[in-house]
Amino acid sequence: MRSSLRRGLGRLGRGVVQAIWPNQRLRLTREGSWYLAAWMLMVVMGFYHNNNFVMLVAALAFGPVVSSVFASASMLRRVTVSRRPPVSAVHEGGRLTIEYALDNSKWIAAAIALTLDEELQPEDKTLPRARRVPIRAFWEHVPAGRRGRVRWNGTAPGRGRYRFRSLEIMTAHPFGLLERRVSISMPAQLVVYPAVGVLTRRGRRLQREASESRRGQRQERSIQQLDYHGLREYRPGDSPRSIHWRTTARIGVPMVKEFEVQRQQDLAILVDPWLPRHHADADHREAVERAIQFAATVIVEVCRDPGRRVALGWTGTAPGARHGLTSPRLMHECLENLAVLKSHPEGKPADLIELLPPSTLREAFFVIVTTRPLTVADLAPTSNGCSPWWTRGFAQRAIILNAARGDLDDYIQFTETAAKLDGLPAAPAHNPPTPPPPSWPAQPSTLPTPASVSPTPPDLPPASPAQPGAAA
Repeated sequence: MRSSLRRGLGRLGRGVVQAIWPNQRLRLTREGSWYLAAWMLMVVMGFYHNNNFVMLVAALAFGPVVSSVFASASMLRRVTVSRRPPVSAVHEGGRLTIEYALDNSKWIAAAIALTLDEELQPEDKTLPRARRVPIRAFWEHVPAGRRGRVRWNGTAPGRGRYRFRSLEIMTAHPFGLLERRVSISMPAQLVVYPAVGVLTRRGRRLQREASESRRGQRQERSIQQLDYHGLREYRPGDSPRSIHWRTTARIGVPMVKEFEVQRQQDLAILVDPWLPRHHADADHREAVERAIQFAATVIVEVCRDPGRRVALGWTGTAPGARHGLTSPRLMHECLENLAVLKSHPEGKPADLIELLPPSTLREAFFVIVTTRPLTVADLAPTSNGCSPWWTRGFAQRAIILNAARGDLDDYIQFTETAAKLDGLPAAPAHNPPTPPPPSWPAQPSTLPTPASVSPTPPDLPPASPAQPGAAA
């Protein structure tokens, strides 16, 4: 009794809310405006000439308008829409693919001529090349009890963080005189990474030099930084810390753990997106973007090699750094920080040096990408003066590239960006409140834009469903 009363009150409350804040809009189309103007002219002529036949025709001509009101409402009833975000990393200027699914839960009537409209909006409009991306998809015919999928293909906007706020489902069926729109709130987030180029021969040589240990020798590392190789019998002179006591107790012979020292050197990439406070021209702004794109390219290349330590730092009003073992997770964290990185007229590279861990300062190879004149002496920390790690050959482990001077042209090119993007792993989801969508069947890569609809049996539930019919 109480549950039925609670459900009744819930339906009543939803009805009151929908009546106060309706999410549906009904408006005349351009064709509908001309049709209504002709109908009114017919009515005036009938009254003026007192012609009953003209009045009868005018009454019959108003029937399509009335039927469009009810037909459009029934077309959006019991229809759910879901959005599938891009399944791979999205880079500036690359391919942006978004898939939509429409489930028609009606028993008999089909969903005909439904159009989806939404807009991808940047969170920070001050970032260069950040723009709004209008998205439109179309379902021509989805039978009752079936699912129709469409795929929208476009070009990714400038780097930055973007949001999907709400989408609209509209239909002008059956006569195209009235257009009914239903607004659905489906918030989601999308991060567009900086463009990734291709390292030239000189850039790859720099990467190899950064990967090799100093003087071609193995570096001394702690046990936590070594790769586990296997077990062997104890030999005189082995450290007691390396004894594997569990195996030793089981077989009765002392066994020690054997480690393999990595030959690859740590890499630290420091980005200094400096921009003059006054009189900053377009070339200098483009140099800042090139510096960020170069750092993103190096991060992607280094993270393809597992087990290596890499650090990324950036200057600005709030300098920061990310470091750790190379992995897809670290790569996406670094690319996301580069995507939202802003140019600044302040900030000292020496402040960034102090944020890096001591092990990186002692052993890493530094690549400093800047847009202003910079020397190795400018990187010296000011808090503790000339520290020991600085006197032990930091200048031999650092290279400074000035993007404003054109130093990056010999290291990177962007002629094969599209081929570079196909091999990147998928980016993590940026919509925590919504459960991950189910795996949809693979779609052909030759769908047009907007894509055509392909009805399939309703064997898979939709992801992040939204029901426009509930507000009808």
